[in-house]
Amino acid sequence: MPMTQTRIVLNPKYKPKAEEILEATGIDNLSQLFTLLLVNYGDCLVNCLKHSHQLPIQSSLVAQTPTQVPNQPPSIKPQPSPQAKKFAPMGSF
Repeated sequence: MPMTQTRIVLNPKYKPKAEEILEATGIDNLSQLFTLLLVNYGDCLVNCLKHSHQLPIQSSLVAQTPTQVPNQPPSIKPQPSPQAKKFAPMGSF
């Protein structure tokens, strides 16, 4: 199956973090990084976002609010699933 191209724009303020991940993991480029994140963590992200509005506010979450940096989205920490998820093969780039 031939791969098609889709352009994704990365906000410049997140590029240092992406480059840090590339260096730490040995992933060759941002396209591969995005593909790995999408394939391996996309379902987890969707589930976290779907269920985050259903959870009651806990005092531990309220205590963290003042330390948030203005104009930055809150960080999402996915809960590990009981079964370890296997990484999907990427194919060639």
